[in-house]
Amino acid sequence: MMENNLIYHEIDFLLPAQRFNINFSYITQKGLPFIREFVLRLVHLAPMTKSQIATFFGFSRKEADEAITDLVERGELTLSNTGRLTLTEKSNAYFTEIGEIPRLSLLRDSGACLSFDLATFSCLGKDIASDKWKLGIAIKVDDENASRSEALVEQHFQRQFQEILHKGFLSQSLILDEKDSPSVYTINSVNKIRQMPFRLTVKFQVDHDGRNVEREDFEILNNSDYVHERITFELDRRSRPNNAIEIAKAMLDIGDGDTLKLFDSKTNRFNCSFWNDLKRLEENSQLRRTTFLGPIYSSENWGILQKYLAPILVSQIEKKADTGQELFLWLAPSDPVWGKSSRFTSSLSDFFTKASTKNKHLYTPRIYLPVSGQDDLRSARQWKHELDPYLDAAHGLTEGFLGGNVEILLFEGELVVVVYHMSLPESFPVSFPVGFVSTDSEIVATVGRLVKKYVEGSSGFERPNDGGLISRFGRSER
Repeated sequence: MMENNLIYHEIDFLLPAQRFNINFSYITQKGLPFIREFVLRLVHLAPMTKSQIATFFGFSRKEADEAITDLVERGELTLSNTGRLTLTEKSNAYFTEIGEIPRLSLLRDSGACLSFDLATFSCLGKDIASDKWKLGIAIKVDDENASRSEALVEQHFQRQFQEILHKGFLSQSLILDEKDSPSVYTINSVNKIRQMPFRLTVKFQVDHDGRNVEREDFEILNNSDYVHERITFELDRRSRPNNAIEIAKAMLDIGDGDTLKLFDSKTNRFNCSFWNDLKRLEENSQLRRTTFLGPIYSSENWGILQKYLAPILVSQIEKKADTGQELFLWLAPSDPVWGKSSRFTSSLSDFFTKASTKNKHLYTPRIYLPVSGQDDLRSARQWKHELDPYLDAAHGLTEGFLGGNVEILLFEGELVVVVYHMSLPESFPVSFPVGFVSTDSEIVATVGRLVKKYVEGSSGFERPNDGGLISRFGRSER
């Protein structure tokens, strides 16, 4: 990644993978004991008499008899028609050229539990973490890859054996001797144990000219091309129309005149020069605002939020009165790639964990998730799957707040996070999140009024925007 590039989104893609128990036989070469090796090396140079061998090594007659008898019994030396000792066909195979150290080929059995993805059948290793089919975009692969996975893994294990060996995925007994070069003799069995997702994190970047940067390949995969094709397919399915006008309207409603300047009105390119100027201005002034790029739940942006939140929580702790009634809400946008990251889980956990200490309740966390209405059971089921175990504070909210393009985190009267999820399909393959954290009382109050009006409003007769707990969708009473 070039130093001048900026990451504007991080999305996890879930690649189907399976774990296998593989049993195989391999051929390895082993060195010989000292006397045995050097007698064979000497005879390999030229046939010898017993007395010549004894003289060369300084053996007594008895020692020479014992050494040569052992080699004859092993089938490694034989007596030629000229009365000289010579190598047998068996021991000749220990050498590939004159003067080389002899190596003995041995057939051994071994086994391993290894995981392979079902797109490229790259070996992912033996200790990949168990994961769930959630908070990521699932990549679809050919059904035949799953149905024939055992046969395909057998082929790919043989092809990748040396690479798998050098990566340390196999038993150390295969590589105890650094001179050994084991090779697969036969695959005895391949048995599928289970299927799971393998999480690939893609960082979407923009260069210093504001152009989208081509995605990087995945080092763990032998070939990234097919996976990139499938990723492009999934992103195209989720693509939304250009929403620049709606975003501009939302910025006006909020009273945000700075963020809009980050995009060129004619080309839709991100203005890196203005971005750098704005960052310097915020760092060197008394503005109670920090602009950021990318999802709020990214590691860097979540850290920015914590710097603003920490003194507020300290103040809450120091207050004598109970402060836990203040609502800290997280209102999600109608962005199909929002939350598709393991980072979202970490941030969500932090959001709920910091709501209280051992001795005091500091705020009441609540998250609003977009649904088309109270009868949108499909979305409710998906959110239940994604948000477990935080469903006790997860509400369904009829989508449409500021066009569904804006994400809000609002700590009543204290702090606000605004994230604009810009859709510019002509320039970027995914949404372009850009926003700010602010403790400016006027901005906090303005956003608070917008949120309150929408959450407490309705989309029709007996159709309140706040549909209540997601966990109760589909039940007769909510």
